Formats: sequence, C-alpha cells, structure tokens
Amino acid sequence: MREELNFTDELKDKTLFKMVQYKYLMARTYNRGVKNRQFNVGDLVLRMYSITHPNCKNKLSPKWEGPYKITKVVGPATYELSHLNGKSINHTWHATKLRKYYV
Repeated sequence: MREELNFTDELKDKTLFKMVQYKYLMARTYNRGVKNRQFNVGDLVLRMYSITHPNCKNKLSPKWEGPYKITKVVGPATYELSHLNGKSINHTWHATKLRKYYV
C-alpha cells in the first residue's frame, strides 16, 4: 500500500495530462465546423425568423426572413440592419443569426 501511495502524484499528473489532451482535441473538432461570417456595409443578409417571432415555432414556419441591408458594423461580429427602403432597425444582430443573401 505504501508503494501505491508513492505513485499517486504520478497518476494525478497522467490523468491531468489526458484531460487537457482530450479537451484540446474536442475543441479542435468543434472549431472545424464553425464558420466565421463576416459582412461589409451594404451587404444584403437574411435574419433568423425564430428570433423575431418567438411564439411562432412550428415546422412550417420560415427559417429566415429578409433581405435586409447592413448599415453599420458595430463590433467584430455585430451589425446594424435596415430595410431595403432605408428604414433602420433598432436592434443589433450577431453574425451567427444572419445569413448572406445572394441575388
């Protein structure tokens, strides 16, 4: 039993190393699927429908609505939108809730 007590620190170090290695591999696997979306001022985008209409969540409701125009880049992934007629929207939108609109 005394011999096993001498190896507890070594077992803790091995376990910690395996935990860190597993966390790194999981993060790398997750980050492969993440798509960075960057938009410029003047781009046309669609916004997520379920955010603006939280009560309307059925399988036949649309997933995206728009198009809208990006009027200002607020942060690295935050944008201000406006309707195509120029009327601005008072809410900022994160890039994960937007999708590029192709004409």
